[in-house]
Amino acid sequence: MRMNGCTATVLSLTMFSAVALADDYPPRKPGLWELAVQREGRPVTTMKMCIDPDTDQLFHKFGTDMAAKHCTRNDIKVSGAIVTTESECKIGNTTITTTAVINFTGDSAYHSDVKTHIDPPVLGKTDATLTQDGKWTGPCPPDMKPGDFVMANGMKINVKTLNELRQLIPGNKPAP
Repeated sequence: MRMNGCTATVLSLTMFSAVALADDYPPRKPGLWELAVQREGRPVTTMKMCIDPDTDQLFHKFGTDMAAKHCTRNDIKVSGAIVTTESECKIGNTTITTTAVINFTGDSAYHSDVKTHIDPPVLGKTDATLTQDGKWTGPCPPDMKPGDFVMANGMKINVKTLNELRQLIPGNKPAP
């Protein structure tokens, strides 16, 4: 199993979304956000997303629902502008243990460090690190609407569409 850009995107969204449900989580400023994701030994991948308060929550809800389905532990600690999450998730026969520390700079930037342990190893890999820097860059451009997420390869998806697609999968429920 090779972790491709899309998988890394989903994992990073899931990681960020887990902290979003903490009561004291710092909200992100509405508008266009640039996300720079760095996986160990790989070039930085840059993505963009356009959010408003409702779609910001849908991004969080999308990831949180994924975590709820696969994770047996998801501990969240908030201390001022720093949010720490520790989770243990099982996908198939693989257990993924993750610690993420996210440091918010007001409502317009954040930096996260994510450390993951994989058991049993996947293709000989037992540990992985990922960093993500998010920064608000201004209003959303005319070709993007709230909920749009543009991946590094240029593919654009909308979190509302993902929510609608989830309804088509047996046993899944849409986010409110």
